Amino acid sequence: MRHKEIEILIQKSLDHETNGEEERTLQLHLSRCPACRQLYRELMQTEQALTGLIEFYPRQDFDDRVLRKLGLARSLVWAKAAVVLAGAWFGSVLFLLFSPLTEEFFGRVLTSVPALARSIGKIQFAISTFNHVLIPFAKNFNYAFPIIALVFTVLLLYLFSKTMKKEVVCRA
Repeated sequence: MRHKEIEILIQKSLDHETNGEEERTLQLHLSRCPACRQLYRELMQTEQALTGLIEFYPRQDFDDRVLRKLGLARSLVWAKAAVVLAGAWFGSVLFLLFSPLTEEFFGRVLTSVPALARSIGKIQFAISTFNHVLIPFAKNFNYAFPIIALVFTVLLLYLFSKTMKKEVVCRA
């Protein structure tokens, strides 16, 4: 005969989640019902056997060894993004160095007097705007804040790179 309520109480008792009244109800039922008492004993023995087992942890290189035997390699996602961004930066530098467009651009815009005056006016306007915005902050500026921010940024980038999900690529 199965008693669903008592089975639930047995599970709660094994998990140490019963209150006093539930524990009394369980013990009273176990004293009267041999089937539930047998189930309780079996579950207690199972729990004791499981808690007595030695925990096994594989070595740190376990994943790499298994992937190597399967013919797979682990590659970091952020490493691919870094290569793409570095390539884009290098390509843009080469474009600026060897492109005739930049020579034409600098020849027309920056050497012509009206364009140069407009550029200087825009730069002065931007600087004066930044002055009005940044001067209240600069008066109370503490130089330790950017240093602390830089340290935390580097630390966060390091931690992010360590916890970033790794991608598995098949070499076969």
